[in-house]
Amino acid sequence: MNKVPHELALGDVYLSPLLPVFALALLGAWISTLVLNKLRVSRYIMFPSTTFLALMLLYLLLMNTYWIRI
Repeated sequence: MNKVPHELALGDVYLSPLLPVFALALLGAWISTLVLNKLRVSRYIMFPSTTFLALMLLYLLLMNTYWIRI
């Protein structure tokens, strides 16, 4: 039997496991964007909003592959 829960329980409310993964991916993309801005690498990026979404998707896929299976 699979030990990974299919939903997360907070009290009587059941949440999808995608919610914490999405929140962590958002936080990781935000921190990566801050680092890129501090290092002034972001001035070479043409579409910053698309880059932010791509970073978030990358973190989502990495977490799904290696850490939390959605």
